[in-house]
Amino acid sequence: MKRLAKLLTAALLSALVSVNLIAFMQARAMTRFTDGSERTRPPEQLGLVDKLAVLATGIQIPRPTNRRTPKDLHLDFETHNFAKLAGAVLEAWFIPSALERALIVLFHGYAASKSTLLTAAEAFHQQGYPTLLVDFYGSGGSSGSGTTLGVKEADDVAAAVEYARRTWPGRTIILYGFSMGGAAVLRAVAVNKVRVDALIIEATFDSLLNAGRNRFRAMSLPVALLTELLLFWGSVQNGFNMFTHNPADYARAVKEPALILHGEADTRATPDEARRVADAMGTNARLIFYSGVPHMAIVEARPEEWRRDVAHFLDELR
Repeated sequence: MKRLAKLLTAALLSALVSVNLIAFMQARAMTRFTDGSERTRPPEQLGLVDKLAVLATGIQIPRPTNRRTPKDLHLDFETHNFAKLAGAVLEAWFIPSALERALIVLFHGYAASKSTLLTAAEAFHQQGYPTLLVDFYGSGGSSGSGTTLGVKEADDVAAAVEYARRTWPGRTIILYGFSMGGAAVLRAVAVNKVRVDALIIEATFDSLLNAGRNRFRAMSLPVALLTELLLFWGSVQNGFNMFTHNPADYARAVKEPALILHGEADTRATPDEARRVADAMGTNARLIFYSGVPHMAIVEARPEEWRRDVAHFLDELR
């Protein structure tokens, strides 16, 4: 019996160490970009063997680069660089407009760059709005490497708004954020006390805990223990409490008119999460769902509907 008890204790300790090691590796891989490696495919596209390999070593995400520029869409643009805290430099593209309308500042999603915002920027341009597309720290043309999933990116949002006010004084400013970009925008409003004229939030999660759970569900893995350990080790590695990174909480600070766009088939940030973000804003928010759209840019999945709904929101502001 004593020997059996020792074996069971050793097995439990080994399992505990293994689970924590997996969570540690996953947390590290999700916030640190790699150099020159091939990006891990989405969980839905992985077989069992590949899922086990990713579980053991973590996902591989190369540092995001800008694979296109506004020139590819026949749009004139200027490249702007501006500083944020600690000496980092952020890069942005400014696409002018002939009309003196509000400036829309766009922020990309997780493990992406500002080139992924070009379709939305083109749509805004066609409606007469100038745009400023921003690379978060660690992505595209900005300095550094890695991500904090929208936490420190809120500082980038604040720096971009400050730069926009200096460069285009007196201009109405509207913030657009996709997925993690939306989380960063909401955190900037709540924590950095950024004040603008309106917000457009698309495909954004309500809490980092739920975002982690959704990722493990996509891999057909148990979500309860692994997600909590993922956020715990991520908090240790990055020096902030990831359990408090909750856009639905940040949304309570929003006083500006807000448009929330969300795909009904989004499994990375579910429709219920979008409702919680909208509910936190109260009467300031308008929530629109798009049937059959997964976690992707809605302007690419439902271009006519997206343009119509955004144009209606912007026209009401004017």
